[in-house]
Amino acid sequence: MQNVIGVDVSKKKLDICALFDGKTRKKIVDNSVSGFKSLRNWISKNDIDNPHFCIESTGCYSEGVAEFFHELGFKVSMVNPLQIRSFRNSKLIRQKTDSVDAQIIAEFCLQNAPAAWKPRSPEQKELHYLNVRISAIKAELDRSSNALENKNLSKLILKSIHDEIKFLKNQIDLLENEVRNIINSNKHLKEKFDRITEIKGVGEKLALAIIADMPDVSNFQKSGQFSAFAGVSPSHFQSGSSVCEKSHISRLGSKSIRKVLYMSALVVKNHNPHFQKFVQKLQKKGKAPKVIIVAIMRKLMCILFGMLKNSSNFDPKLAFYD
Repeated sequence: MQNVIGVDVSKKKLDICALFDGKTRKKIVDNSVSGFKSLRNWISKNDIDNPHFCIESTGCYSEGVAEFFHELGFKVSMVNPLQIRSFRNSKLIRQKTDSVDAQIIAEFCLQNAPAAWKPRSPEQKELHYLNVRISAIKAELDRSSNALENKNLSKLILKSIHDEIKFLKNQIDLLENEVRNIINSNKHLKEKFDRITEIKGVGEKLALAIIADMPDVSNFQKSGQFSAFAGVSPSHFQSGSSVCEKSHISRLGSKSIRKVLYMSALVVKNHNPHFQKFVQKLQKKGKAPKVIIVAIMRKLMCILFGMLKNSSNFDPKLAFYD
């Protein structure tokens, strides 16, 4: 039986549950390098041979421990919290503590053997944080711009808002220039960026989101998994012959990627001739405009997966084969 270690992550601590040789052992360590080293020593002390780490994905809080043990050569899996929640519900467990969560994660790993995780490169991590920061500043810029609609503001307040808008725009330009510098100075990232944007209608925003916010395609075996991470995989609900709801996208993936993907799909629908037959086919089936846009979103993710997985250029014959 595979030895597994479930890790429930919080900002300051890690709750650990190890399942090995028919035993269950638990521990709490700090979510820091010293805590990771303490966990490594604890593993050696308990003779836990070559454990498979399973870590609930919690953004920046889970990256440190995942990278630490990946670099030591251990198999590490990062799993969607919704998968763990569904697994908990299937076992009818009512308790909700960090210790219990760690054991649930370990049992999930033992039963499902999730795929190994691979960390992003330093350049990809920097692009990710730059992208997050740019999005945050743009949201602040929208709020400041909307504030100008108030016609009762004094000259002093208006000047303050205009100064803030100018500052925010300068910050966006500064960060976006750094994004371009990172991509242009890295041959691998530049090739990916150029490959993605060669599809008419797919712009820099989607290319950056795929490079910075999506895990590398090597983390996925199928295009459906790649699409699911972005939350554009189809969700169906049917029970017997009388209950059958409309299909919809799952929305279990990245909201930020899905947002920029939606805007790209609108442009592709209207300006990419290679998608016209695909769109017309859906229209003949009576599909609603929004359903067609979602279908384009999913199609784009499948096409991008194939291109990035095989390091190939866009080929409409392969993308739309019958």
